Amino acid sequence: MKGKKVGKEAQDGLVQAIQESELSVSECCEILLLSDRRYYRWVNWKEPWKRIPWNRIKPEEEEAILKVANNEKFCDLRAAGLMVYGHDTGEFSCSISTVQKVLKRHELAAPYTPPKRKRNSKKPEVRDLIKAPNQIYCYDGTEFRLTNGLKVQAVPILDIGSRKNLKNGVYINNFTEKDVMALWDETLFEQGIDTRKLVILSDNGGQMKGKLIKKHMTEEWLVTLLYARPYTPDDNPWIEAFNKSLKYHHAKPDKFETVQDVIDWVELHRQLHNDHPHSALGYVRPNDEHEGRGDDIRKERKEDLKVASRARLEYYYESKAVKKESGEGLEVVHNSFAVC
Repeated sequence: MKGKKVGKEAQDGLVQAIQESELSVSECCEILLLSDRRYYRWVNWKEPWKRIPWNRIKPEEEEAILKVANNEKFCDLRAAGLMVYGHDTGEFSCSISTVQKVLKRHELAAPYTPPKRKRNSKKPEVRDLIKAPNQIYCYDGTEFRLTNGLKVQAVPILDIGSRKNLKNGVYINNFTEKDVMALWDETLFEQGIDTRKLVILSDNGGQMKGKLIKKHMTEEWLVTLLYARPYTPDDNPWIEAFNKSLKYHHAKPDKFETVQDVIDWVELHRQLHNDHPHSALGYVRPNDEHEGRGDDIRKERKEDLKVASRARLEYYYESKAVKKESGEGLEVVHNSFAVC
């Protein structure tokens, strides 16, 4: 019996057998290889109290989440978007997982399976440079087709540190080194930063690796140029993900009649992207991160969570007192290290 797990029914049977036996408890326990302490623990077993975590959201907070989730205006938002909305409006302060649990509990959560990504074993050195905005930019071209078959190329420029779409170029059929030079001149002039510390990442296209663009960028702007390995999109996944959003965003028109339609969409997508909370930034908007407000927003949200946790703790201690007075068994589990 020693060291073996015994079910509740077996425990009750053994306790009854020992109590009905003519031998003493110690003698019975010795025969069964059962310690006296374990026997008396079985005898004095009590039904465990229902445990409720102290930092569980309050009913009014859950109602606020459900009210927003059932609003048609926010039907496209997932748990992360609802979390950001709650913090921004002050209606509720909780984590993404808490919102997801509330939605799932009320059958409002859409099924979601995280995509499995095949990652390259060799990490690009550029990842060590991503510490703040205006440290490293990346760019690449992506293709659109008009209804008449004409090819239009869009070239977005992305700040990897803040995920902000800084500027876009749109060209018919293809773009040249001079087009890229003019696009970078406009972008860097608008940003007004010290380009001597700037790194620009791109693929190995001729327009990006030609002698003209290399000489112009390194001598005129004093930037450092880095290039992804051939056939290795994982070396520059930021611009690849951005281009995917540009081509498959739910607000994208079904078709483009003219080049101006493409230009209008690229500009609209830039505004949508820069004003949408980004998961890589802790669900801070790229515009805010680029302006240096990201740390303050994340810190404010943590403080909001602490305030909400303290309010929930007080609420459940009050509930505990009320339930004790009414005779209901309730135990509040208090974990000082718990977060929302």
